[in-house]
Amino acid sequence: MDSKHVPVYSVRAITIKDPKNYHEETKDPRAKYWKEVMRTEIDALEQNYSWEVIRKPREAKLLHSKWVYKLKMHADGTIERYKARLVARGDERVYGIDYTYTFSTILEIVSGKLILAVSRIWGVPAQHGDVPSAYVKAEKDEGLEILLHILKGTDIEAKLLDKFGVQDKGNLALTLKRVCMDLNSLEDCGT
Repeated sequence: MDSKHVPVYSVRAITIKDPKNYHEETKDPRAKYWKEVMRTEIDALEQNYSWEVIRKPREAKLLHSKWVYKLKMHADGTIERYKARLVARGDERVYGIDYTYTFSTILEIVSGKLILAVSRIWGVPAQHGDVPSAYVKAEKDEGLEILLHILKGTDIEAKLLDKFGVQDKGNLALTLKRVCMDLNSLEDCGT
C-alpha cells in the first residue's frame, strides 16, 4: 500500500465514535443496536443473580452506575458487534473511608507473552480467548458491601415497592451479590 491510500478502518475509526454516556447513546443514530446489547447485559446480570433489590439503609453511600459502550470493527472497517457494559462508578468512593483493600484482575502483557512462549516451548496448546459474561461469575468477597442506585429507566413494579413499604424507587438500592470483574481490559469487555 502506498502513502496515498488510507485503509477504510482508519477513516471509520476517526468518523465513528462510541457514545460516552447514556445521554449520548439515546441521540446516537445506532440507538436501537445499543439498546439491544444493553438489554442483553441487564439480562445476563439478572440471570446470574448479580444484585438484589433492598430497602436503602440509612446513612448508606450509594454509588452510581454508568454504561460503557464500544463498537468492535472488523479489519476491513465493517461493524463486528456492539458492546455495552454496566459498571459501578468506583471513583465515587474514597480510599481509607469507603474501602481499604484494592486489587486488579489484569494480566500484564509481558506475563501473557511469557505464558504463550512457554506453552509453545513445552508443546502445550494455548490460545487467547474471551469468556462471555465472565465478569458476572466472580463471587463477592465476604464483608465487601457495594450499594448502587436503582438504574435509570428500570421498571420497578408496584408490588416490589409495596414489598418494601416505600413510595418511590429512590428509597430502594441494589446490593451487589457478585463483583463485576472482566477477564479483558475495559475496551474489550463484552457479553
